Amino acid sequence: MNKCFWRFVLAFGTAVLLAGCGNKETAEAMKKATGLEDQKQYQDANDVLVDALRAREAKIRGDAGTPTDQATADAETKKVQADPEILKMERAQIPLYILLERADLASAVYSDILTGSPNDTVVYDLLHDSNPVIRTGAVRILGLTGSASAITALVGATKDPNQEVRRAAVVALGSIKDPQTVQPLIDALKDSYWDVRSEAANSLGQEHDGRAIKPLLDAVTDSDSTVKSSAETALLFLSKGPGTPAASADDFAARLSDPNPDIVLICAVCLSIMKDPRSVPVLLKLVSSPDLTTRLDAVKGLGESGDPSVIPTLRQTLKDPDVNMRGWSIIGLGNLKDEVSLPDLEAIDADPNEPATIKAAAEAAIHHISPPPPQDTANGPDTTSGP
Repeated sequence: MNKCFWRFVLAFGTAVLLAGCGNKETAEAMKKATGLEDQKQYQDANDVLVDALRAREAKIRGDAGTPTDQATADAETKKVQADPEILKMERAQIPLYILLERADLASAVYSDILTGSPNDTVVYDLLHDSNPVIRTGAVRILGLTGSASAITALVGATKDPNQEVRRAAVVALGSIKDPQTVQPLIDALKDSYWDVRSEAANSLGQEHDGRAIKPLLDAVTDSDSTVKSSAETALLFLSKGPGTPAASADDFAARLSDPNPDIVLICAVCLSIMKDPRSVPVLLKLVSSPDLTTRLDAVKGLGESGDPSVIPTLRQTLKDPDVNMRGWSIIGLGNLKDEVSLPDLEAIDADPNEPATIKAAAEAAIHHISPPPPQDTANGPDTTSGP
């Protein structure tokens, strides 16, 4: 046969032999790590892989010799990152870090994998693992990446049979901050697990998307108190959000006559935050509610409304026996810069029997209504005049 042919066969066989040595070392490390993992010795299993990874990297760098320039050094680093043996062991590390409750380290390893293998699907594959702990960890890793490309997989995870996986998926979707996540989060408000519903409401509050208002208002009637509270807080965030469309005020106004008093109250308060005058008549009525919490929220809303017509009511609630009612009345009068209330506020500030929190609120309101004149300290205190 041609000598060139045999030379090619010899070279090919040598390459296979070298690759086989690398595979053998990796296989031994993987086998040992798997045995330790089966015994739930997760840290020991990871230590085996760490040692094997260091040895593999040292071998690659040693074979390449000392780089003489930056370009060579960069090429050597890329070779390490894309090495199949290193990638194989790094993939095995991810579930170990999840089981060790170190999603942050698992995410860091995943980032390293993507550097060497940009289309790697290891974390997506773990979403189908039989262990719900692994699936939950995979969901958290995808959330930590903050990548919009993970949304479809995370939406799928919101349908997982395990409630903790679903909860993690909802939190992850909320962390991505993308309009595509709004509808899946709205759908999650109907999940059978209260914590999923609560996290969905929390996430929707951060999205500043008007589509969430109607579903969140419905969630205010949730049978679970935590979900109800999360929905109310989310609606308050949406009212303050710069990205919330002005048309959203109509969604709140449309429920001011709702048969559920909790919905009426949150709608009125949200409208007051948006400086919508439709809130004022409702809040003025709710100030006389027999329920203290309702009265308190109504006073808060009046103070946020920016409408001077509510000042007489706040002057009356300033005398309320409940300390919180007085405190929010003080804050409201300060927000509205009611100069007529200054003597009453000054009296409260000077009263030694008033709680420290009330006195502090009164002092802040006074300064807001009538700011003290600026002091000229550029030249220091005047020491020219004698007694």
